[in-house]
Amino acid sequence: MTLVLLAPSLARADEPAGEEPAAEAAPAESEAKPKPPWRKELHMIEVGWLMGALFPAKDHGLYGVEPPNPTRAFKTGFDIGLRLAYLPVRFVGVEVEGNVSPTKVDVEEGKRSVLFGLRAHVILQLPTRITPFIVAGGGMFGGSSKDELIGKKVDGALHVGGGLKIYVSKWVALRFDGRDIVTPSYAKAAGREPSFAHHGEFTIGVSFVWGRKGTKMWPKS
Repeated sequence: MTLVLLAPSLARADEPAGEEPAAEAAPAESEAKPKPPWRKELHMIEVGWLMGALFPAKDHGLYGVEPPNPTRAFKTGFDIGLRLAYLPVRFVGVEVEGNVSPTKVDVEEGKRSVLFGLRAHVILQLPTRITPFIVAGGGMFGGSSKDELIGKKVDGALHVGGGLKIYVSKWVALRFDGRDIVTPSYAKAAGREPSFAHHGEFTIGVSFVWGRKGTKMWPKS
């Protein structure tokens, strides 16, 4: 009987001094919140077309012949073109554009001519569904008509502009653009002091998008 009463005491005495029962395992850390789609979007590509109006400067320097006096301006022309953009992240990218604008020389006969351009620029934009953006870059701007009117010439050009993209889905975006295209003016073409002409361009277009995960900036709560 005495041995039976002593057994529990002996068992407790065998436990190492100061050792407490093992604590329960700490709960696992909560899983990290998923990143917003715009933070996971890398190497996006946008391919699209544009159409609108080109407003040539009256004091342009696109004379492939001796600049006449008075100047001969181009009329406002219908503008069409293509564009290709690469955006390593949704905030910033680079883009190339090409455009052609059939028009006329602003003389009584209204002789046909064509203006054209090829340019590249950097895009800075917000990572939202309705996306304001700005662009700045350079390229070339040229004109072509019969020699007795203006002739053929291509000038270097700089441009700045901006606009708005609306991502109707992660695959398609509507786009509205405005540009100020800067080229050498009539005064420079005529051998006078260097100066610059400003051409306006306003277009709308549609772009097809690859690599975009969603249309919103922040994930749903």
